Amino acid sequence: MTSRAATIPACLALLALTLTACGSTKPAADGKAATPAPSGSKDTTQEFRDWADSGGSDTLDTILTDLAAVQEASNPADLVALRKSCPTMTANLEVAKRGDTMPGPAGQRWTLALEHLAASAAACSEGAVSGDQAAFDLMASEMDIGISHITAVNKHLNEALGS
Repeated sequence: MTSRAATIPACLALLALTLTACGSTKPAADGKAATPAPSGSKDTTQEFRDWADSGGSDTLDTILTDLAAVQEASNPADLVALRKSCPTMTANLEVAKRGDTMPGPAGQRWTLALEHLAASAAACSEGAVSGDQAAFDLMASEMDIGISHITAVNKHLNEALGS
């Protein structure tokens, strides 16, 4: 596998740090619901909270866990581990695609992230079986695109949730 895969851990680490605000809505210290930031409309904020609370946050966490497992199996390349982690990521991305649509402007980016990450997972599975470098190159480039879309989704979520 190429050294390009080495950039994936940095992207995942940054993304994991910035996604911590995407979890379930937590009450304020006084026990009352936290008030949304004025930057997002109340409707959009509630839609995002509903999406996150109805499994969206768990789905996002699962995808990040899958990406981390693929990355770990990629550096250095462990074809046996990739034969397990890539199909797992594929299956979880299929579940995510069938899940609730992310609301607001982030919805399109979420869909694009899922599509590119699914292409990455498919190329990963192919490369894990064949050992073909071209498959691993495609895996890395599609993963980079998918991660860039997830980063944009995170920005929308943070704006809507006032994080």
